[in-house]
Amino acid sequence: MTNLADIKINVEKGEVPELFTAMRKYWHAVAYSGQLKDKPLGVTLLGESVVIARLNGEVRAMHGRCPHKGTALALGEVVDGKIECPYHGWQFDGGGKCVRVPAREELTEGMNVSIDCYYAAEHVGIIWVALEKPIAPLPDFPELSDPSFRIQQGPSYEWATSAPRRLENFVDFAHFPYVHDGTIGARDNPAVETVKVWREGHVLRFDRSGYLPPNPDLYKFLFPVRETDRVTPVNAYHIFLPATVHASFRMPNDKRYVLFMSASPVTEDLTRIFWWQARDFRTEPMEDRFFIELEDTILGEDKAIIESQRPKWFSFNGENRDDRETPVRGSDIVSIEYRRWLFENFTASQKS
Repeated sequence: MTNLADIKINVEKGEVPELFTAMRKYWHAVAYSGQLKDKPLGVTLLGESVVIARLNGEVRAMHGRCPHKGTALALGEVVDGKIECPYHGWQFDGGGKCVRVPAREELTEGMNVSIDCYYAAEHVGIIWVALEKPIAPLPDFPELSDPSFRIQQGPSYEWATSAPRRLENFVDFAHFPYVHDGTIGARDNPAVETVKVWREGHVLRFDRSGYLPPNPDLYKFLFPVRETDRVTPVNAYHIFLPATVHASFRMPNDKRYVLFMSASPVTEDLTRIFWWQARDFRTEPMEDRFFIELEDTILGEDKAIIESQRPKWFSFNGENRDDRETPVRGSDIVSIEYRRWLFENFTASQKS
């Protein structure tokens, strides 16, 4: 059983939360693969200006401003496998080194100019960036390559909150009856059963089953389940550090609905979320709109609530009144174990 007294968390010390700074050592989603074409693309990650580009067939990420006059490199072009600044034509190779100063070609080598490079990867249809050497692997989404699933890419969206707050919202079942009454929760059934949470390598896992959705008829229509079946889905959750979750909902007829969500810290106060849907039922394209609208409804119910939370970077033992939270044994077990796991990794990364 989790001992709440063991949790020592205070992340809102100083001007920049320590946890925000620690996020530099993790992979973060910054764009869908389809967004990165033959031109550079500018993104913001953890307050840093970053430019990503495909150079000689590989995804590269580097500081987004030209060291000459501070111009956004994302406004430039990819020329012969290099990023070319739109202002004066300076070119940077995949390692961030300036290899051409057109105004004075003979000075290029002697100037020895370069820009910071970051870790970049293309995985599960998403471009990922880590500002420092990542201490955790990229997350898994096996359904993306499974031909039996219909895959939908959800439009990315932004919330005025922290990435961990968004992750916790996804796996907080006690809010379903009140925020999602009639969609995925029922106000007259607010009890939350304790789940077993365990770690499996670099993944935090738990299963949730045995509960009845608030609208059984809707669920029978969606999946579809036989009229004689009780609609009791078995849900398997995989959480990847720092703020990605893979949730698989399996119905009695063995049909599955999968959500993959990754929350990326744009700044201290803004998070961009990337997400996928996968289903092995109702796979016709004409069904897509319904499932996107269903998720849009749920997100719309959550947004104002999560954006109202203070502090944005959570704490269990804040010294100030507005920083304090009172966890509930059992129903908050996922949040408790997620925070414990996150901060164990944070502490270990500070020592390395």
